[in-house]
Amino acid sequence: MGAIASWAVNIIKVGLQLILLPVMARLLGPEEFGIYALALPTVAFAALLADGGLGSTLAREPETSSVVWSSAFWILLFSGIALALITSLFGIFLGYIVQQPRVPAMIGFLSISFVFLTLSVVPGARLSRRKDLGTGAVAELLANLTGAAVAVILAVNGAGAWSLVFQYVSVYVVRSLVLNFAAFSLPGLEFSLRAIQPHVISGGVLIGTRLCDYAGRVTENILIGRIFGTTLLGSYSFANQVSRFAGEAVGNVTWATLYVQAITSDNESAVKLHRQLCRLLAAVLFPSMLLAAVAAPELIDLLLGPKWVELAFFLRVLLPVSALTIVATQVGALLLANGRFHIQFWCTAGQSVGRAIAICLGPWIGLTGTIYGIALVALLYCAALLFFARESTRYQPVPMLMGLVGPAISSIVAAGLCFAALQALPESATGTLIGLFIGLVAFAACMLLIDRKGLIEDWESTRNVMSKRQRTQFAQGAPGPDIQ
Repeated sequence: MGAIASWAVNIIKVGLQLILLPVMARLLGPEEFGIYALALPTVAFAALLADGGLGSTLAREPETSSVVWSSAFWILLFSGIALALITSLFGIFLGYIVQQPRVPAMIGFLSISFVFLTLSVVPGARLSRRKDLGTGAVAELLANLTGAAVAVILAVNGAGAWSLVFQYVSVYVVRSLVLNFAAFSLPGLEFSLRAIQPHVISGGVLIGTRLCDYAGRVTENILIGRIFGTTLLGSYSFANQVSRFAGEAVGNVTWATLYVQAITSDNESAVKLHRQLCRLLAAVLFPSMLLAAVAAPELIDLLLGPKWVELAFFLRVLLPVSALTIVATQVGALLLANGRFHIQFWCTAGQSVGRAIAICLGPWIGLTGTIYGIALVALLYCAALLFFARESTRYQPVPMLMGLVGPAISSIVAAGLCFAALQALPESATGTLIGLFIGLVAFAACMLLIDRKGLIEDWESTRNVMSKRQRTQFAQGAPGPDIQ
């Protein structure tokens, strides 16, 4: 139920962003957006470090360990304040370099978000420990709605780029207030570095993985720009962002759900849930990514215009690969719960190096060979992650992969029929929508034909979850369903 709530919030967030972006662009104009773009990257990078990875690892600790939770609160609070001060000082230097006098003040105000971010880590971990994902979803929804309202109101009143700054900070403030209202516990005046050390080490590996991935992406952009030019870099960067955003909007929710189960139950239950969630992810991501890849030329012409024609090739390669990668990285939740997340760190590092090598070979293998090389590296990353995680998490990858066969075959059939329909229909928005609809219907029909057993098992699992929830409500005296 928490996963469903989180997915619903993610859908609302995506829709809100799609609506808000053109509205803010019209209200502010390119100059104000440009100034904000100078200030945001510094804060966004520092935000990767703010929680120290403790938000995930702390949830493994029983709430009775007061010294651990108190130590985590104090170390997070002081690190958030220190990071805000350091970032603000760097903002003064950056403002001098870019010769924009408004940038230092913007970075200084944006840095306040680090304090509220760190204040939300401990209550967020408590809610995860209690398997309460719904409250986190409510916090995200309220925070993003408040941020959007703040941005529009200030922009209408002439605040310019500051409307985006206040939007960014207000999201963290509201989220922190909601989470603390739901799960605040007064920390004790105690601190033990020895007690918190295992979590700091595990969190450090998690932060290292984020930084490794971030550094790899930056390196890729630099190399693509130098070898193939800024025009192709723009298309490649856009395709990367679309594929990652689309996949992670779904995958992050299932990852959090799986992690909560892995730290609060036995390994057998977590492994079973991992298999079910990977199948669910495949049923969502495989058809959506493949259909979007097939219809990429038509969708790009319809939404972005002819200037982005080269984007179609990137999307057709990167979208399906992103779907596989998101499914494979779900095992990271099991690795983190078992204290073996360093396996994903080394796999991520290897992937970053491999992608950089594929791009460096660009002068000899061309752009097409480079993109296919990046896709091959991603597939090797998925294989390595699943293989090396097998012993550490005591799960068997073969049953999980077998669960993906039905969605994979159905998605391929759907993509083929969609492609045929797009070729037969006239080039228009109506023709594109009809082609996509035919693909979706074909996917559903194919799943019923070749994977009916799996669908029945999924339905039975859903019924069990719902009946268990109703029994819990009845036992607690909560109002049950109205049965006539």
